[in-house]
Amino acid sequence: MSTLTLWTPEQTQLISTTIAPGCSNDELRLFAYACQRTGLDPFSKQIYAIKRAGKRTIQAGIDGLRSIAERTGQLDGSETHWCGEDGVWVDVWLAAKPPAAAKTILHRKGASHPFVGVARFADYNAGQGLWSKMPAAMIAKCSEALALRKAFPADLSGVYSTDEMDQAVEPVTVTAAPALPAKGDAKIFSAGKVAIAKADSIAKLTEVTARMETRKGDLSDEQYAELLKLALEREDALAVAEADPFDD
Repeated sequence: MSTLTLWTPEQTQLISTTIAPGCSNDELRLFAYACQRTGLDPFSKQIYAIKRAGKRTIQAGIDGLRSIAERTGQLDGSETHWCGEDGVWVDVWLAAKPPAAAKTILHRKGASHPFVGVARFADYNAGQGLWSKMPAAMIAKCSEALALRKAFPADLSGVYSTDEMDQAVEPVTVTAAPALPAKGDAKIFSAGKVAIAKADSIAKLTEVTARMETRKGDLSDEQYAELLKLALEREDALAVAEADPFDD
């Protein structure tokens, strides 16, 4: 059973209306996995799930992407260059006119080659806000995000920086999600708790959680979250019990 970032029903409700508006339950679960995989905290506004024109994207600030790469211990520096329409690359942009593109060259320890991200200003320019005030800095962040995803695909695949998505269409307008159901099948909930407690191996616990998933529709969100919490606690206990004491 995969460990899942758990939120209380109240937190799930808050996330679905503010941090990940318009996302379905399955999309919220994918967002939870992304939060766990990246180690970013949605409640600290480090990561978002934004739905635009029916398509969900997971977004983080450039500092969040940098911190994820840094935690791997493999990041070995980077450098950014800009060019105008003449295609000549420079290491600092001094012209009043925005650059035509930015290029970030990122190095990863042990890699035989650098990872390069090139971002064209015309592709990412939002035409307002910081894009008007600091065009060189904004397009540089986009090129860096591209390079970071190339260098660390296992950690950053599917996670885009907010700067990259500024030019996208406006997010869809979403009304508040309906209140969580107050009731669920008490008999199934009770049976689930008993089955989790009786599972005497991780394999059997996995079978229990698989059956629990098929009955999810008969449970309230609060009941389902409680069963997930109990299953994770049982998994931790079984992992300790099944651990080889001679395994270094």
